[in-house]
Amino acid sequence: MFDTDDRGQVGIGTLIVFIAMVLVAAIAAGVLINTAGLLQAQAQQTGEETTSEVSDVIQVGEVLGYADSNGEITLLNASLRLASGSDAINVSQASYTVSSPTGNATVINGDNTSNSGVISHFQKQGMEPKDGSVLKDQEDLLISQINLTAASNIEPLAESETVKLIVQAPAGGQTYKELKTPRNVESNESYIL
Repeated sequence: MFDTDDRGQVGIGTLIVFIAMVLVAAIAAGVLINTAGLLQAQAQQTGEETTSEVSDVIQVGEVLGYADSNGEITLLNASLRLASGSDAINVSQASYTVSSPTGNATVINGDNTSNSGVISHFQKQGMEPKDGSVLKDQEDLLISQINLTAASNIEPLAESETVKLIVQAPAGGQTYKELKTPRNVESNESYIL
């Protein structure tokens, strides 16, 4: 009447195909989950780096210029703070770009040990001696002194010159400040630029 031998073989073949499909689907799902995890980790790292590049900024306050005996401004003292929302920033890893009106610009690394007198840091307010050149809190104030005579590719500043100062945090956030020297610069005096 009915041939049951052939029907059993078809059922076992179908079961084997079904199990193979489940295994292939499980492997594909594992690959997709692993790839999604890697993409999520990469996206999170990119987001953190982008956030720190935008928010980790050094705020430049007043900049004082000190004239030498020739009546040229040779030292710049810039007061530095953390901008709102910034994490701690090591100012010795920052870089400074000073651009003179003659078109010369120089980039100075904030590390005072490698610059041999070009840049110095002085703790001013709210900082512990152990902090060194690290701004940790909003109330911390640090003075960065740039010696223009020791820097390369830039001359001391004369009267009525416009100078651009860019301070770049290690994460990449930049602060731009345009400075103007006074019309009359007298020897051995200091000026707010």
